[in-house]
Amino acid sequence: MLHLRLARPMLIALAACAANFLAQGSALADDAQENKALKEQMRQMMQRMDTLQKQVEALSKQQAATPPPAVVTVPPPVTVPPPPVVAAAPPVKYEEKEPLLHKILSGFYGTLDVSFDDTTKGMNGFVAYPYSLVDGTNPNSGYVRGPNPKGNGAGPVGRVGYMPAFSTNKSVLGYRGSHKFEGSDLELIYQIETQPSITSSPGLNTSQFQQSNVVKGGIGYGDTFIGFAGEEWGKVKVGTTYSPYKKSTDRMNPFSGMLGDYAVIMGNSGGDNRVEFGTRLEHAIWFESPKFANMFSFDVLVSPGQNRTYDNVVQSSGSPDCNGGNQPGSGNLLLNCDDGGFDDAYSVDVKFETGPIYVTAAYEWHHNVNRNSDGIGSNHPIYGYLDSINSPLLDFATFDALSAEFPTSFGAGASPPYLTDIANESAFKVGAQYTLPFGLALSGIYEYMHRSLPQALQFQNERQRNGLWFAASQDIFSKDNVSIGWGHAGRTPGDPGGQHNFNPNNTDDAANMYTVAWKHRFDKNVYWYLDAAETVNKGNAHYDLGAGGRGLTTDCHDATNTPVIDYTSAGNTTWGGCKEIGFSTGINYKF
Repeated sequence: MLHLRLARPMLIALAACAANFLAQGSALADDAQENKALKEQMRQMMQRMDTLQKQVEALSKQQAATPPPAVVTVPPPVTVPPPPVVAAAPPVKYEEKEPLLHKILSGFYGTLDVSFDDTTKGMNGFVAYPYSLVDGTNPNSGYVRGPNPKGNGAGPVGRVGYMPAFSTNKSVLGYRGSHKFEGSDLELIYQIETQPSITSSPGLNTSQFQQSNVVKGGIGYGDTFIGFAGEEWGKVKVGTTYSPYKKSTDRMNPFSGMLGDYAVIMGNSGGDNRVEFGTRLEHAIWFESPKFANMFSFDVLVSPGQNRTYDNVVQSSGSPDCNGGNQPGSGNLLLNCDDGGFDDAYSVDVKFETGPIYVTAAYEWHHNVNRNSDGIGSNHPIYGYLDSINSPLLDFATFDALSAEFPTSFGAGASPPYLTDIANESAFKVGAQYTLPFGLALSGIYEYMHRSLPQALQFQNERQRNGLWFAASQDIFSKDNVSIGWGHAGRTPGDPGGQHNFNPNNTDDAANMYTVAWKHRFDKNVYWYLDAAETVNKGNAHYDLGAGGRGLTTDCHDATNTPVIDYTSAGNTTWGGCKEIGFSTGINYKF
């Protein structure tokens, strides 16, 4: 290859030498013979150069077509000394491009739950009869049933059988965050929630059976607070929240927000859609302790009544509704908070947790709960006796004034409210949960609720009773869970007699609820559920399905609807002893 590269410049050099030689020869030779000899030599040299040029070009083409084999030179082995030991470099700290934006976005959280339900009120074919005292002048003479049924034997009004519906259940959107004070472990903490409606339009929380001025989709409806927190001493918060009494046993309720939620029985003193000892308390301040010895903790809440009236017949200052969860005039009653309104509330719990064991005890107290409206429309024979003797237990002044103003409505179908049906109510419960190594969680709760009424009003006291709850929840494989539950509401001392088919001889007004549910978890954020529940009311009991925050409830009211402009009328009719049954399937997403 080297010879080929040198051939071309060598030829050029030879040609140059020949030309120079010819020039010199021409200059020195004088005769023609010498010139002729030189020319012949030059011709032969040029011919040889041309032949050599052609050979060089042929060899060059052949070399380009077939490259020579590469020659690999293996260097002798070299002993390389080990590298010096160098200390590990510190880890590179990742620096976020937008740390403030990440902090803001991480504060958002929520739950979206939508279900398809099919439920029945379970009171087809019911018939009501009137009852009276054996001796109208003696309230202790016993009761006798009238010979003819009410309404000529007409049963419940409207659709009381199975009805399909879509429901939004305990869906929440919220934002929480904190602000750290430099140089200490003290933090400012805050949270704000709203409860969106997915299957219906947002608006006032009203229905045929319950009215409320609250807009659940409004910002601030939910556990909303501002407060301070310290790692060693706990948290202090001010705002609106579910009370410690409710939260202490939430983990024992595998059906939260579903048909058969234990709130149908637990914390529900009267069997209506409201859960008196499981509702949010407004204008409250509470303390949440840290966990002592990694086992014990407690919570304490105080909610001042903020009510200027002595009998709590109006809303607390700054509140859209009455304490207890009703709008003034709820149930087509007078525009008062006399359907469960109260002022001060106190709630406390103590919790113990270690390994698979969880035990709690909780107590809550409501001051001066006003239930004077239990007299309006009452068909209890003893109430009729009190009316006949102009008893001071009844509010005749209010009744007479309204009857004079609305003679064709209020005076025609109403009756006087109570005047002194105002008393303290309290609830106490103990609960325990044990989780076995193979994933079976067993829960049990005993609850006792009390209303401090004088003996003269005990005949209509439906707010005092005990209650029981048992649940078992088993994880199956890695993504499925099956749960069963049983709730029991015990007998009460009395009954206001508001049910259309009220029977004072049937004092067994207990109720039982049975629930079963299957959940399939797609991942840590989403699960699908299928559940069924039944509430069996005895005697005059009227517990429902769905109380405690579910979007739709199925209760013992029929579709009677005769409201008038002054918000007083017969209203809807409650049928004691109904047996609601429901089936539901839905999707739950948490983020």
